[in-house]
Amino acid sequence: MTDPATLLLLVLVPVLIVSAVSDLRFLTIPNRHVLLGLGLFIAAAPFALTWPDLAPRLIAAAITFAIGFVLFALRLFGGGDVKMMPVVMLFIPALDMVLYLRLFAAALLVVTLSALVLQNAPLFRNLGWESARNRRHVPVGVAMAASVLLLIGFRAFQG
Repeated sequence: MTDPATLLLLVLVPVLIVSAVSDLRFLTIPNRHVLLGLGLFIAAAPFALTWPDLAPRLIAAAITFAIGFVLFALRLFGGGDVKMMPVVMLFIPALDMVLYLRLFAAALLVVTLSALVLQNAPLFRNLGWESARNRRHVPVGVAMAASVLLLIGFRAFQG
């Protein structure tokens, strides 16, 4: 039986996968994806979380948004990334937040390095995707999705 915290993470996975594909194709995470993720959290959290579980998630989401706002102002992150990341943090169990941030950092590094390599590959450039043409931006949504999937894998392996 899967624990409620992992089930809550699994609820978010389809939204993150669709967002990752959108980010690859258009370098955009639409607001409807962000709102869908937030709506899923609001709908599922009462069944999966206790009140004490909620506070650290809300704090982490607020801090993430504040940091994201600064990164957006510095033109290092896009608006969709800045809006989606706090939503993702709502789904991360408090005890897994440091692990998640490490996984996200590693995934972001892999996505960035992959983008640098793939943007020079003719096959990738011929797809017509914005992430293949735009050498100044990285599809951060891919790193978000990958890091949540990795966290689910870690949780399954531990439990």
